[in-house]
Amino acid sequence: MPSARVLALGLLAALCVAFPVRAHDYWLEFSPLAPAAGDALALSLWVGEDFAAEAQKAMERARLVSLRQVTALGELDLLAQARDGSTPFLDLRLGGPGGYLFGLERDASRIELKPLKFNRYLRHEGLNTALAARKQAGERRQPGRERYTRYLKAFVQVEGPVDDVSTRVLGHRLELVPDRDLAAVRPGQQLGVQLRFLGKPLAGARVEAFARVPHGRVAEQAATTDADGRVTFTIAAAGPWLLRAVHIQRCDGCKDADWESFWSSYGFAVR
Repeated sequence: MPSARVLALGLLAALCVAFPVRAHDYWLEFSPLAPAAGDALALSLWVGEDFAAEAQKAMERARLVSLRQVTALGELDLLAQARDGSTPFLDLRLGGPGGYLFGLERDASRIELKPLKFNRYLRHEGLNTALAARKQAGERRQPGRERYTRYLKAFVQVEGPVDDVSTRVLGHRLELVPDRDLAAVRPGQQLGVQLRFLGKPLAGARVEAFARVPHGRVAEQAATTDADGRVTFTIAAAGPWLLRAVHIQRCDGCKDADWESFWSSYGFAVR
């Protein structure tokens, strides 16, 4: 009879095969969800999967490329205000009513995954073009060397008016842009979103929408972008929402990576 240790190792191996690896998501959250003019707002960075938070991340100033606040009155560079090593990483006093859009860009990082783990990751994320390219090039048994960059957005509405700030394009290399102001979106309505890569619509990419619903659950929707890079989701409930997408391509000219991925997330609250 096999020992308990052997059985445990076999079960662990089976679980590793059954459940594909997924890179951790990063996103911005803010508190309170519905601030008033003049309120203090805390901005924090979270890591987890499918909008289920695992840990709040302390800010690493050295890894920040940009941190911006956009309102109807203009743009403010917040990079110098981010508190290195702190959670939340930013506390600020809000001005007058209107929309506040925050954009954060982190610098590129590198990771190397074992062949099967990298293949499962590509399959799980719906990155089938990259998976097919690895197969065609005879690379399925080679490690996946990847360089990745994250682009995070969060939108906060302070009372009224609706001013379309949430639809602003920040120029991130991979960016999610709502078709209409998030401040006006209500439960039961449809929300259109465009995914842009290098300033152009990205077709055939998967975009996911997550909502925190009662009893600690997270509801998920997923859609594939059309020729104009657009998808549509049903806003089923009030509360915190997160949009996310990932795009990967060959990393031409990279000495330390074969692939380059771009991760985009957009957090907001529906009232």
